[in-house]
Amino acid sequence: MVSIEEYCYDTPWPREAFEEEIDNAELGIGFVAEEEGYMVGFATGLSVASEFHLHNIAVHPDHQGKGVGRQLLEKIDEYCHQHDLRKILLEVRRDNEHARRLYLGMGYESVGTRKDYYGPGRDAYLFTKVLAAD
Repeated sequence: MVSIEEYCYDTPWPREAFEEEIDNAELGIGFVAEEEGYMVGFATGLSVASEFHLHNIAVHPDHQGKGVGRQLLEKIDEYCHQHDLRKILLEVRRDNEHARRLYLGMGYESVGTRKDYYGPGRDAYLFTKVLAAD
């Protein structure tokens, strides 16, 4: 996960951040995409009350544009339905147009901005997706 993160982001999460989130047995959730036995993408987040907070999603550059990110988001939707979670929240860098288009195409809505979320001058859009009850 750490090596994929380092390929994808200017300021990657350190190993300890992943360990802390995934080791949180009550709230931490992780999803992995594999191809031929190798991890090519992942998503992590926390289940809080009736919401899933997606904190990190990354796909190795060699596998981007092949639907891996979409598959991870579909797995998150499936998990949320199975565990009666009704909303997904995430932040995305304002200049990450590819990710924003993916989220919008999968039913997420941009509901606000977090100024300097990724550092000075690096704002984030807050996206949510409300899931229908079964």
